[in-house]
Amino acid sequence: MRFNKSLAAAGALGLAVLTASPALADTPTDLPVAPVETSSPEAPVETPKPSDKPSSKPSEKPSEKPSDKPAPKPSEKPSAKPSAKASEKEVEQKGSITLSSTTAKPGETITVSVTSTREAIKAITSRGFNPPSWNVPGDRTEYRFQVRVSETPGQYPVDAHFAGGSSARAILTVEKPAAAKTSITVDRATAQPGDIVNVTVKSDGPDVKAITSRAFSPGSWNVPAGYKEYRFQVRVSGELGEHPVDAHFADGSYARTTLTVEKSAEVKYGIAVSPSAAEPGDKVSYTVTGKAADAYIESPAFWAKITENMTLGTTRTGTVPIRPDAKPGVYPVDVVFKDAAGRTVGTASTSITVKGPVKPVPVTGLELDLSPSKIVAGQTYYAAVTTTNVKAGTPVTITDPAGRKHVVRVDAWGEAHVKLTSPKGTRPGGYTVRASLDSGQSTSARLTVVKRHPQTQLALILDPDKVHAGGKFTAIVATSSFGKTTKATITDPSGKRFTVKVGKSGVGAKKFHVPSSTRAGTYWFKAKLANGATDWAKLTVKPRYRASGFTLTPKGGADTGGGLPQGNANYSEVALGGMLIAGGAGSALFVRRRTDEA
Repeated sequence: MRFNKSLAAAGALGLAVLTASPALADTPTDLPVAPVETSSPEAPVETPKPSDKPSSKPSEKPSEKPSDKPAPKPSEKPSAKPSAKASEKEVEQKGSITLSSTTAKPGETITVSVTSTREAIKAITSRGFNPPSWNVPGDRTEYRFQVRVSETPGQYPVDAHFAGGSSARAILTVEKPAAAKTSITVDRATAQPGDIVNVTVKSDGPDVKAITSRAFSPGSWNVPAGYKEYRFQVRVSGELGEHPVDAHFADGSYARTTLTVEKSAEVKYGIAVSPSAAEPGDKVSYTVTGKAADAYIESPAFWAKITENMTLGTTRTGTVPIRPDAKPGVYPVDVVFKDAAGRTVGTASTSITVKGPVKPVPVTGLELDLSPSKIVAGQTYYAAVTTTNVKAGTPVTITDPAGRKHVVRVDAWGEAHVKLTSPKGTRPGGYTVRASLDSGQSTSARLTVVKRHPQTQLALILDPDKVHAGGKFTAIVATSSFGKTTKATITDPSGKRFTVKVGKSGVGAKKFHVPSSTRAGTYWFKAKLANGATDWAKLTVKPRYRASGFTLTPKGGADTGGGLPQGNANYSEVALGGMLIAGGAGSALFVRRRTDEA
């Protein structure tokens, strides 16, 4: 194949351009095409123009007409170099570098991520890092690592270097560290010589090294290494006036407060005890006041002697028990104040009263009984109260189911009773009867109203059930029978029977008299109905008691007049086993059910 001179020059120029710019080798459509063999070797063939210009042109353009001189050899010197603009675009396309945070504090750790599109990552460098250079092993196109930020504040470029010489950059700003917060406080603004004050030093940065002040004794207080918070107690010096109190830190900084030392006020010596009266075994509080080294407290009423260290303050407090064997009375309490040499510098005294044993307050008792407790509408029943530790004559208020109040007064035995009636038309059911004292203490009993009684019930009550020899009482028979009369039989302790008529109200009664010769003791009475219902009641006889207004006859039976109260014509006489029992109808009724059974 034959080439003319023009074709040879054009081919050499195209080869020089391809060798000088590797980037153009990727776009062959933009380069001139080498000529092919023509039909006439004598005539040159023009090179067709490319449709698009290459992105980077050679510095020398080929002439429109080939010169007569031969073209230079490609190996001797390239005809052109790629421009700087093409190199910048190439670097931007190589890779990227990113930071987990573009701002950081000195000493903080951040994460760096580098990514390359083609070339291997070789190193990452920045004066904002510690260390400033970070080499990447192997041919890696992605790399991530953590690095500590430099201690020097400022703005630093962070460069990622790739194998082809290109690089990527990010900017890191190292912020200026905030000033460390430090403080020192004293628990009071003023103090007197010899006082103890509390000092607190805090730091969120450097360690505490020392605390100094002329207001302290000693004036300098060194702190062991490693403390960012330190507390201590120190005695106030004798230098009067306002003094700075400085806390020194490891970085040379300091914090300050002030303490004013005032002249000591005149201290009086004294002692106080609270409470001023106590029982044996109780604990009492004491307060001593004085300026001394020690205070010695002593009292015959105290369990032991007490020593207080007055160097800790001019006022000291504590507790001490009263001796368990201390007798009631007033006891002295003395205190002696002494200095460090043991010399007495002051004294004071007071007293304490030891109280005697407290007598227990009797517990008040209140009981309420209903007889009978089961009735029909319109029937009469009795409410009886029994009290303990209540004075005779004390009023007791009894409230019936209808809300009506009935006031009775207890006798010398602490007992009282009242007659109540259930209103006609009361519906069957359970109702409450309440008894109360003026003190607020109260009790209640259950009253049941029924349509009719399946069987007549019986209760025997002796009023009173405690009498003195020569006294009298009434035996009351209460039944659940209502609206008709019936009879009951009362048997005395000797076995003699007495018939008692029970009226339509369901209640009957008979009076009895106890001869003065009757021995003290317990006697039982029995009541019985025709249907077999029975009940027992106990009579307690006390030693002879001479009641005013009565003249007792000598001992003996009814035939000699023994045991009869004179001037009473309403009694009929019955002699029974040496005890004269006078039976007759009486109007006084008592409704307390017996509590003891034979």
